Amino acid sequence: MGAKPLVRVTASTAEEVCARFNVKKEAFALLRHGMAPADFVEALIANKQYVNGIDFMAHALPAREAVWWGCLCLQHACGDNFSPTDRAACRAAVQWVMQPTEVNRTATLAPAQAAGPASPAAGLAMAVYQTGGNIAPPKAPPMAPPPFASAKAVAGAVKMACTKADPAKIVETQRQYLDLAIRMAEGNSR
Repeated sequence: MGAKPLVRVTASTAEEVCARFNVKKEAFALLRHGMAPADFVEALIANKQYVNGIDFMAHALPAREAVWWGCLCLQHACGDNFSPTDRAACRAAVQWVMQPTEVNRTATLAPAQAAGPASPAAGLAMAVYQTGGNIAPPKAPPMAPPPFASAKAVAGAVKMACTKADPAKIVETQRQYLDLAIRMAEGNSR
């Protein structure tokens, strides 16, 4: 195929990325042994499987780029229409993207919890919190986040952000957000 290489994706095959999450049947049918990630995304787009593409890209991008992608999607979807709790959660996620320190990672938990599970901004803040380190409550034994929890949270947040945009254009929005992820993976968008 003629897809541009996704230079920010470290996986050499689409199979490697797909092993990180539960790939839907219709997407799995397009996967070929040894297929490059860019070629798989191109096949998903050709078959209008944008939601599957969002899941794939959330698991293909490095955590920092994935969270940034989610923040850009949410900003597009909501503009300035953020509740105070959503604004705090999104601001905490962006702070970590700009300075990915342990202090900034742990600072995302409280705003994520305040915004609640139905908030895409909370999903992005929780994605940051689950990038590594200890996620156990205070005084509990240390606990690492589950594998690929951050990517799953980003995928969920991006899909929720699609519903915040114009409801008549959800499919078009899904395609736009997938295109943005591809540009980021190609190294063309920061």
